[in-house]
Amino acid sequence: MKKAIFITLLTALFSLSCSSGPEGTSTGDCADDKDNDGDGLVDCEDDGCNFDDRCAEMARKAREAEKVAAAIKKKKEEAAAQKAANDAANPYVVIGDLWVQRVHNGENVALNAAKEYCERLKLADHNDWRLPTEAEAVKAAKSRLLLFEAFAMWTSTLRSKKRGVIVGITSGAANELGVVYDGDCRARCVRVK
Repeated sequence: MKKAIFITLLTALFSLSCSSGPEGTSTGDCADDKDNDGDGLVDCEDDGCNFDDRCAEMARKAREAEKVAAAIKKKKEEAAAQKAANDAANPYVVIGDLWVQRVHNGENVALNAAKEYCERLKLADHNDWRLPTEAEAVKAAKSRLLLFEAFAMWTSTLRSKKRGVIVGITSGAANELGVVYDGDCRARCVRVK
């Protein structure tokens, strides 16, 4: 009899130390931060907890968040497409009597390459585009009609044969740069209507 009781107790202790079965089969399995069935998945990560109220609510919220993120992504893509269409339809902005190219050349260039870009530019049926003077570039930047960009635009203004003036596209701050350097300098052309 004592031997039977001992075996029963030993069996009970052994079963307590082992896995309690698939996750979600015992009360509290899905909220104890443990991998109760040893499959590497904890609580709501485990398929055994799919029908647990707390896990079902978390899954519903995750699906809702995915829908919101997808809607935001779609709106951003639509806005980008609309901006591209607007840029194509309106390739320049008008500031007083000055027409300013909406989109710069798209790459860093030295002063001579910037001048050549503007001289070759045919935009809105006009081919009389040129680099802006320092004053024109500052006026364009400070108009807040150009897109925010961390670049500078070359101007036709020189401080010396080797030093040209660049203007921050967003800040309107004027600085000097050696004419053979490109830095973060772009060509953005202007014309007077």
